[in-house]
Amino acid sequence: MGRSSRAKRRPAIPVILLTGYLGAGKTSLLNHLLRHPDARIGVIVNDFGDLNIDAGLVVGQVDEPLSISGGCVCCLTDDSELEDALVAMTNPKLRLDAIIVEASGFAEPLTLARMITRMGHHRFHLGGVIDVVDATMYFDTVDTSSLPPLRFAASTLVLVNKLDQLPAADRDATVEAVRARVHERNPRVIVIGTHHARLDPTLIFDPGVGDRAETNPRRGGPAADSDPIQPELPIRELLRQAYAEAAAESAGELDGEAATATHRHAQSVTVTGSGLADADAVMDFVENLPAGVYRVKGTVQVSAGTQLRSFLVQAVGPNVYVAEAAQPASGDPDSVLVVIGEHFDTEAAEATLSAALNAASDDGSDRSERLAHYVRLHS
Repeated sequence: MGRSSRAKRRPAIPVILLTGYLGAGKTSLLNHLLRHPDARIGVIVNDFGDLNIDAGLVVGQVDEPLSISGGCVCCLTDDSELEDALVAMTNPKLRLDAIIVEASGFAEPLTLARMITRMGHHRFHLGGVIDVVDATMYFDTVDTSSLPPLRFAASTLVLVNKLDQLPAADRDATVEAVRARVHERNPRVIVIGTHHARLDPTLIFDPGVGDRAETNPRRGGPAADSDPIQPELPIRELLRQAYAEAAAESAGELDGEAATATHRHAQSVTVTGSGLADADAVMDFVENLPAGVYRVKGTVQVSAGTQLRSFLVQAVGPNVYVAEAAQPASGDPDSVLVVIGEHFDTEAAEATLSAALNAASDDGSDRSERLAHYVRLHS
């Protein structure tokens, strides 16, 4: 059986939408992510005045967008400029891991999510919709009617923030009350309690993947000589130390229960396969992620008649993205999927995907159509 020689694209960059009422903690989340020592993030905002990104992270302007230690920032006046800004941030020189769009002032999250998907064309893809809510004021600001807010229909992750401002005895009940209302509207949303909007960045994107894409053939191939990486800035090294120190200091100021949350890491399980994957079994899993699973990423190799085809597969909540991928290098697994989430059944996920990645027999039939459908959908 031969290997497909289809042209491989540079990996599309995930675009994460960030929404929430003023004061809920969106700025805290952005600044926390920007300080991650390995992250290179693009940020698109509607108004710098409404979202005060830490001035210490902005180190100077290089044309458009602003150059910052952890990536770049672009300020738009309306959503008509959004596609141009997103395309600019896919420039290989920036090596971005993800792009975050602060959605306030643009379209409603559901409309904006559809716009991102429609605009993507394998340059970028929807990487989730994060809604930050204030635990102390949720039922006074966000959820004030008999029906749960429509905005949760588009959400993939809801952060119930500022739990440290509630008595310890009330925190779990508050998160559960918000979770119940969110799930009335959308039962697939992951709901997590946080303070200072701190969460493990690996739950929502892959820090450092923009750099690794240039050396890993299955992530896009080697960098061209004409695309040198945007140089590291001296402040970046200071931020590596500051990130760790700030996390430690924050934990020291909180009581034991809240401090434990600071160090809670996302769960993950990696499953590999040899030979041909069962495309239908894989897609059954990613199209309906188990409870607690936030995202899945990886590559799968399937039969395409007389050829083998490999696909990059990524899913966040109900949002599935598939693209053509390079064939595995000698010695690498034929298929590999990583499942990431909070409080999910890792053993069940591993068993399901292990069977899917190692199950298919080679009967010469084309089993790539279900994956190829998503490739065409984003083309």
